[in-house]
Amino acid sequence: MTEVYYILTGGGTLVTGGAMDEPKDEAPTSATVTVLVGPSKSGAFRNGQSRKVGPGDVVIIPAAGPHGFSEI
Repeated sequence: MTEVYYILTGGGTLVTGGAMDEPKDEAPTSATVTVLVGPSKSGAFRNGQSRKVGPGDVVIIPAAGPHGFSEI
């Protein structure tokens, strides 16, 4: 499913594209899954593009597009 994010406050780094090395499913009871984003995988990105995002930014992630946020 396509994901759309509209950032109201704060900011962070968004990585998109590339591939995730050794992706691991997040635990179904983790805060990431239950509070933030739903079922997810974690791992290190290879050949992704990093960019800073902040208030007013709109991000559209195509279905099955690898992506992740850090430094939130």
